[in-house]
Amino acid sequence: MVIKQGLWLILAVFMTAMANGQQNDRDTTRRQRVGINRDNWIAKRVTSKEFLEKVGIQGDQATKLKASMESIDKQSAKLSEDIKQAAIKQAEIAKKVLAEPGANVDEIMKIIEQIGKWRTEQAKLATQRLVVIRDNLTAEQRAKASAILMEEQKKGRETKERAAQPNRPAAPKGW
Repeated sequence: MVIKQGLWLILAVFMTAMANGQQNDRDTTRRQRVGINRDNWIAKRVTSKEFLEKVGIQGDQATKLKASMESIDKQSAKLSEDIKQAAIKQAEIAKKVLAEPGANVDEIMKIIEQIGKWRTEQAKLATQRLVVIRDNLTAEQRAKASAILMEEQKKGRETKERAAQPNRPAAPKGW
């Protein structure tokens, strides 16, 4: 009886860890939004009208930059969807594998390997976005773009730091 309860506890802990590691339904939307922002924030920023104007990107140059970024975004979105579907399948198989002692784990291991390959492709696409920027902007535009992005990043960090500080009055004098 104690062994059976211990096994169920281990199973519950493992399933919780897997669900957290492979996007549970409750966090999927938030994680996708964060993932998109994290993976593509540079591309979104660089192709915004305001940014293009500040850096002096226009006409064919802007069109080509946007088209290249959109192509990469489509590939990235497809990979994200594939990963999401594979994670769901992985969780379903994990329930069976963990509930049956001696169950074959080959199928779940193949899914894990595939998810890893897709994540590698996502990393390559993130780098490809930077290459597109490199190849489509002049040296002067890249320098200007870099300065703007660094300044925005600095302001963002400062805002986060201020928000993290407790909003309380200063200690009375003499304390």
